[in-house]
Amino acid sequence: MEEKDWEASSSSENEACFPNDDDEEFQSSGSGPRLQFRVGSSKARWIAELGMAEVEVKRGKLWTTTGIIRSGKTYCFIEEALYLSEIGELQFLGDEDDAVIELKDLYAKIAEGKSGCCWENYEVYRYLKGLGYILSRHGVRWTSKDAAIMTPVSEEESVCAGECPEDKDTVTKLLGDMQICDARAVFDVYLPNRRFKKSCPGEPSFVACFSGDSPPSKEEIKVLQKRVAAPLMFCHIAQGRASFFSFSSIDLPVLP
Repeated sequence: MEEKDWEASSSSENEACFPNDDDEEFQSSGSGPRLQFRVGSSKARWIAELGMAEVEVKRGKLWTTTGIIRSGKTYCFIEEALYLSEIGELQFLGDEDDAVIELKDLYAKIAEGKSGCCWENYEVYRYLKGLGYILSRHGVRWTSKDAAIMTPVSEEESVCAGECPEDKDTVTKLLGDMQICDARAVFDVYLPNRRFKKSCPGEPSFVACFSGDSPPSKEEIKVLQKRVAAPLMFCHIAQGRASFFSFSSIDLPVLP
């Protein structure tokens, strides 16, 4: 078993850089946790029935590695929207008006876990994004010309969000196979890559997995390995610190 504990650092493309107090390009508003937006920041509108946001204004290069494209439109998941809002790159608008949703309300959406992402998942997403990695929800295609957007019913079914119709049987079978265990694949993770393209992302460097409060059993690991081609990295969050574990086969000597 191998354990990794990575220190957070900013992205080379400045996606993970939090705003400085003396940066004149930022504007602040609201109370509580302060939302600070860059001048000309992107805008997305929350669609409650989808559990996602439709991006209405895209600014900067960050959208080359963020959001999924369906029928020519860009949508982002709740974890993507919250992360971009925290670093001042996205104004997150309500589904009924143009009022900017405050951070505390975005945190509440994450805490509810109804949009396919819980707080534990988001901490891993934010941590790896801060290191410059490229993340997407496991099993969800980056792009598709004809795919319909589907509503994430629960965290276990969140892999179906944004799924292509032709992938439904495959994903359904995956979920069925995984019902026997708590371990689950959550994020496909790619190494930092300035040439990354959603249309041709390639294979992920590893898949971030969760297994609840205890390490996964041998049976749980086997189930995931049968369905996931990329290396598995199991995540654990404790006091805001992210740890990552990987497992390899170990042959014990046979006693006489």
